[in-house]
Amino acid sequence: NLARNNSVSPKQLIINSKTQSEELQGRRTAEQQAEIERIGKAETYCRLDRDDELFTWLNDQRDLRLCGYIVATRGSGLAKSCEYYRLAHVRRRGSLFEIPATVFYVEMLQRGKGTDLYQAILSEFGHPLATLGKLSNLRSRTWDNLKRYGVQILIIGKADYLKLEALNELIDLYDNLRISVILAGSHYLEAILGRNHPAYVQVCNSFLEWYEFHLLTWEDVAKVIQDWEEKFLTLQNRLNLTQYPEVIET
Repeated sequence: NLARNNSVSPKQLIINSKTQSEELQGRRTAEQQAEIERIGKAETYCRLDRDDELFTWLNDQRDLRLCGYIVATRGSGLAKSCEYYRLAHVRRRGSLFEIPATVFYVEMLQRGKGTDLYQAILSEFGHPLATLGKLSNLRSRTWDNLKRYGVQILIIGKADYLKLEALNELIDLYDNLRISVILAGSHYLEAILGRNHPAYVQVCNSFLEWYEFHLLTWEDVAKVIQDWEEKFLTLQNRLNLTQYPEVIET
C-alpha cells in the first residue's frame, strides 16, 4: 500500500518536468534565454573542402545520369555529408518531402535483399504501406514515388549491406527510370562490386564511376574546432583551442 501511495503516474511526471522547466526558464535572465535560443538555431554542420569536392562529383553524376559508388573509412562522416547534400536540394515538411525532391538519400539499417531495400526507401518517403506486400508491390510503389517526387539521384548509404538481389534491383531501377544511383559505403563495397564471379559481372559493369571520401586532415580538424567555438561560445568564453597543436592532433 505504501508503495502504491508513493507511486507517480506518467502523466504526473510530465507535468512535474514541465513545471520544473518553466521554473528554470523563469530564473534565467533575458540575455541567457536569448543565448540559449541562438545556440539552438545554430548550424551544427561545418562544410569543408572535401564536402564541396564530393558534392561536385555527385552533381556530375546526377546531371549525366550515371551510376557509381563512394567509399570511405567508417567514421569519416560520409553519411553526414550525404545527408547535408540532400538538405541542400530538398525541403521537408515534418516527415514528408516537398515536391520536387531531386536528391534522395536513404541508409540501409541491416543486410537485405530487394524487399529490404524498397522498404527502406518507402519508409524514408513516409509511405503508409512501406512494409506491406510482396517484392513486386514494393517495387511498383517505390518506382512510382521516385517518379512522382522527381528524384534525379538516389544515394544508398551503407550499401555494402545490400545483397546481390538488391543490387540487381537497383540496376533495373536505373534502366527503367534513368535515375542516377549512387552506392555509398565502406571500402568493403569495392570488394563486393569487384567480385570475380559471373553473377556480379552486370553489377560491376553498372557501377563503374567511383569516388573516395577522405578522412579529415589536421587543417580540417582545426577549421571544425574554430567553427564550433565561433558558433556556440561567446567571445569572452572562447577557448582558442586551435592555438594548441596537441589538441588538434589528438
